[in-house]
Amino acid sequence: MSKLGRVGLCLLAIGVAWSCGGGDDDDGEGGGSGASGATSGGDDDDDGDSGIGNVDGQTLNTCDPSAVTPGCTGEIYEGENIPLDLFIMFDVSCSMSCPLSTTGQRGQCCPGGPDPRIDPTREAMVQFLGDPASAGISMGLGYFGHMEIGATSCEPADYANAAVPIALLPDNADPIVTSLYATDPTGETPTHAAIAGACQYVNEWAAQHPGHAHAILLVTDGVPEVNDTRTCDSSVDQAAAAATECLNGAGAVPTYVLGIGLALENLNAIAAAGGTEQAYLVEGTEGSVLDALNAIRADALIPCDLTIPAPPEGEIINYEEINIGICDASGQAVVTYYVEGVEGCDPVNGGWYYDPAPPATPEQISLCPATCNTVSVIGAQLFFTIGCETQTQVPE
Repeated sequence: MSKLGRVGLCLLAIGVAWSCGGGDDDDGEGGGSGASGATSGGDDDDDGDSGIGNVDGQTLNTCDPSAVTPGCTGEIYEGENIPLDLFIMFDVSCSMSCPLSTTGQRGQCCPGGPDPRIDPTREAMVQFLGDPASAGISMGLGYFGHMEIGATSCEPADYANAAVPIALLPDNADPIVTSLYATDPTGETPTHAAIAGACQYVNEWAAQHPGHAHAILLVTDGVPEVNDTRTCDSSVDQAAAAATECLNGAGAVPTYVLGIGLALENLNAIAAAGGTEQAYLVEGTEGSVLDALNAIRADALIPCDLTIPAPPEGEIINYEEINIGICDASGQAVVTYYVEGVEGCDPVNGGWYYDPAPPATPEQISLCPATCNTVSVIGAQLFFTIGCETQTQVPE
């Protein structure tokens, strides 16, 4: 279940009335979007436009859903993902200069040593920022641990300014990469102040960009600590409290945590407090860091929990006549069937279910994990149809 879904990532419903049509395929899949039966074939002409049809005067492309039940009439609601703004708070404390094979014990620094853990993190960030799947996300960058040992601040205001302001990818990728490679591991780890400062920055940004979803990504290699500074200290409990305050504040900003290195399980407490359940912990290579970044991006974008569209005035929703249509980023319809609860989710074909399930009145529709993964990619689309028999035939 998407964490951002709980704090405001949803779909904008656009109602478009039309007549549902088309026939069943013998295999039950219909080449279309399962629950809504979106057709992926269309006319069998040879002009290259086989995915184009016409219903009631409307031109339909491959991913416009049509119900597989002949003759029914329905209502389509096309979804659009709310823009996501992600602010990275990046740890450049001295222990980021140490090899991945060390635990980064208190006070440990390894300047000039081999295999600094910041290197695979930077390299993974380069690939993540340049990935076409990241295009359309807005990202910015801030640092903590960049102050000299013994001069560290625990004032959130000192971490509330971005090194690279939030802006749209891919255009903002080069400034972020340039900044990452120009900054070297330096000081201590005042994690709680960094989270609080990031929260302040994101909330100020959000006030100027209403209608966006916002999140913090904390990238760190170790335990919060300010052991050589007499004026303040830092702990996991303080960092978790800062994440909780940010999540419960007016902006309801969640905090994701990417931990790089060894012995990082205590970072799970920060992620849980920030509303993202658990930290993404990796021990090493550029590839594993990239995998974690991709997982965080997918989780932040997935609209797993969907509000059921209101019926037309004077009508009542028949919960046996709702379907979900999914089109992936390549423009292909994906079979998406109704299942009876999360336990009915197919690990490959996915599906969707009501929460709570009838006969109780459903409050929302939840997408199965495999279906969430499909719609998490920029360019994917989701559709509701209302008024056509719910499709429940799961592929064998």
